[in-house]
Amino acid sequence: MVINENARRKIIPIAGGKGGVGKTVLSANLALALAGSGKNTVVIDLDLGASNLHTCLGLKNTEPGIGNFISSREVLFQDIIQTTPYKNLRFIAGDVLVPGLANINFSQKKRLLNNILKLEAEYVILDLGSGSNFNVLDFFLISNSGFAVTTGQTTSVLNVYGFLKSLVFRFLMRAFNRNGDVSLYLRSIIKEKDPDSFVNIAQITKEIQKIDPEGGEKAKKYISVLKPKIVINMAETPDVLLIIEKLRDLIKNGLVLDVECMGLIYSDDSVDRALSEHTPLSVKDKHSIASKDIERIAQKIIQSDRFPEMPLDLNYYKDTFELTQIEARNDFQELGGLNQLEEEINIGKLLSVIDTQKKHIKDLEGTVRMLTQNRL
Repeated sequence: MVINENARRKIIPIAGGKGGVGKTVLSANLALALAGSGKNTVVIDLDLGASNLHTCLGLKNTEPGIGNFISSREVLFQDIIQTTPYKNLRFIAGDVLVPGLANINFSQKKRLLNNILKLEAEYVILDLGSGSNFNVLDFFLISNSGFAVTTGQTTSVLNVYGFLKSLVFRFLMRAFNRNGDVSLYLRSIIKEKDPDSFVNIAQITKEIQKIDPEGGEKAKKYISVLKPKIVINMAETPDVLLIIEKLRDLIKNGLVLDVECMGLIYSDDSVDRALSEHTPLSVKDKHSIASKDIERIAQKIIQSDRFPEMPLDLNYYKDTFELTQIEARNDFQELGGLNQLEEEINIGKLLSVIDTQKKHIKDLEGTVRMLTQNRL
């Protein structure tokens, strides 16, 4: 595992507990923002079996990629690193329509990861597949600080929690694979058929401590190394952060993880227009709200030499979540101003907006209640 704060080359995997949260659009445009700031960047499509990062970059799927590298020993890793029309940005395509790559084996995965770790770059962005199978988790664990992308939808929020729970458990399984007693205990949890009997990570570390006192301390230290970040995507209002703060508390209490928030990206019609034209969002409309939000996230990364440690000004906000709240409210005000300039709001439309907001608030209240009561 790369400890990003100590590394010259920072690797940032981007995942989501479910599909459709916009992680590929984020991966492409975050890589472009880093490259546009003069940083030597490589972006890799690791959504094997459903690769489409090239589309978000405006590239054709005609060059060899990871599919060719995995399926043929004759293809070298340097052969699949593509230059792009964008300065400072290189790209590695995914399956390139090579079948059977959704479940690569251990040796293939190890060969791939070893080559990624040798890349000469300042930033390496990994666009991962959805879900939490072992390959996705192992790709995420290539570094200690990947991004978990969520929307404000209940299923998306709960899936991020589930993804991080699986991630920590996978990390512990790997860490104790040679400790027979601890490994046996961890495997017994997997075999438990009653879903309500699954203990949280805090309880697991306590049980490990009982089995092996040194192992218990080791487990705590290992977990403390993990510093995943949350990105809220396709937000409609700043109020979605109320849910994400509940998610943060659940993660802290149930998984013993201190997560931070990288930022909130508003829902933006410019994203769909860019995709339909096979053009990156930041190229199609760099002044769109989503493009500006992603650029802000890139600048946060760049401004921290020891990323994932964040350069916070605690005189103005207490943590990354409060900073995101400030940013989101400022953006929301800007969006309101832009909308008023673009069109005159009539009474009928105003009533429709009010009804929509009431429904959204009701949904938010329901999700917060579920997160508060959920025994995860």
